[in-house]
Amino acid sequence: MHLADLFVALRRQLDRDPKETERAALRLEFAPDDAGGVLRRLMALLEADGGADALKSWVDTSGEGTPLDRCVLAAQAIDQWFAPLASRHLSRSALSDGHLRARQWYKRHGRLNGDAADGQLILRPGLFDRSVNIREVTPLRESFDVADLFHTLLLLPPTLAAECPHGEDGERPVALAFHRVAEIADQCPSDPDWTPVVGVVPLALAEDDLALRTFSKDGADWYAAVPGALGARAASAIDALAAEGATVIVFPEVTADPATLGAIQAAVRRHAVDGPIRYILVGVRQDGEEGGKPRSTAVLLDRTGAEIFRQTKLHCWDLDADQCRSYDVRGPDGRLLDAAKEFIAPGDGVTIVELPNMGRLAVMICEDLGREQPAAWLCRAKLLDWIVTPVMDAGLTEERWQAQAGDESSRAGSCRVVVANSMSFSHRFNRVCDADGEEDKRITDCGVALFFQPRADPAQSSRIRRLSLPIDAPEPGCVAARWEPQRWPELNTEGCP
Repeated sequence: MHLADLFVALRRQLDRDPKETERAALRLEFAPDDAGGVLRRLMALLEADGGADALKSWVDTSGEGTPLDRCVLAAQAIDQWFAPLASRHLSRSALSDGHLRARQWYKRHGRLNGDAADGQLILRPGLFDRSVNIREVTPLRESFDVADLFHTLLLLPPTLAAECPHGEDGERPVALAFHRVAEIADQCPSDPDWTPVVGVVPLALAEDDLALRTFSKDGADWYAAVPGALGARAASAIDALAAEGATVIVFPEVTADPATLGAIQAAVRRHAVDGPIRYILVGVRQDGEEGGKPRSTAVLLDRTGAEIFRQTKLHCWDLDADQCRSYDVRGPDGRLLDAAKEFIAPGDGVTIVELPNMGRLAVMICEDLGREQPAAWLCRAKLLDWIVTPVMDAGLTEERWQAQAGDESSRAGSCRVVVANSMSFSHRFNRVCDADGEEDKRITDCGVALFFQPRADPAQSSRIRRLSLPIDAPEPGCVAARWEPQRWPELNTEGCP
């Protein structure tokens, strides 16, 4: 048995009864000298050939402590054995043959364990070299979590829970995948002087750039956002941001159709050799198959324009009466709607990708950032370096829900968060203001991006940077900023809706 597979088997036993596991952990914490001595013996055991079998035999047959105590100690010994692989810095001594084989397997398969059906066992610290002591960056929770017993290894479950669409009761499972891109990096995110330039392209600059179509079906009113042909504008924005040294470029939710995505890929390829761009995330409306519902997806491209992965939106943004009124959402007969459901097929999976030059990244499209599940688990696991959120809404401010959700996610996950928005709904909002004689409420400085940087103390609010454009911004309409959080103010979320 390989050590990683033995660890997964031990984790299963520890997860069966978290309360009993917590009691076992407390017993060991109250006797640190005894537990430390056992751990040192077990570590020495693992250095010899056949260490995994010897460790399993000790767990099964030894008379030391309770069976659960032995499971905890054996799993922690394996966790410590893998520690040299989790550091970007070379250890004083060369890696053993066992470590080299484990690293080769991890690079090839994106996991340390053998059977993907058990989940994916990965190295817990991300590329930003977080503190090895997880409790230094994780506020103590009211409930015990078995994962906190380990510093190096994190077991990603095969599925996570997500809320059902359109307010239906219960939860549904979504698959969880970890994808590691094994390529050479030319930038080092753990370098304190590394300051990427993040660019945002609203793309939908006017109301007609993102059409809102409504219809009735199955006794309910529905809406669908359909982007226009914006490929030329998108390509011009890529060229402009490349000239500004942009490292990462984000296009908002459903602002591109497949043709526009193709234009973006072609523009990115022009800068592939000597340009600064490393990654591009594009919010795409993807037509459904054989008359099915379309999907709201986010496509991640590399510097050559090749697709790395695509994430499908998990939760629908259903509009209530106030939102329908604010954005003038009407039926085909001109009737102002009391509610409208988003006509998309929700996704059934979440992908986490580990990228050269960037670290670990997850995409949470619009509503996904504000929902409890699975966003809460992804942040609580402390495995992400970035959360990127393309949205479709009115202008971003420090007082709206995106600021509160971005701040909470940044603090809970100790990760950076980027929210990117288009401008079409801001124009719709302004049209309603003009019709109601409320010109003072018009959006003139349209927030198109929010950046969040976590603090060393998770109890503190994130630092925030807001990027905006004039509501009548000319083409191509794009913004960029260097990631320099020491210059940003602290976000005050009191009173956020």
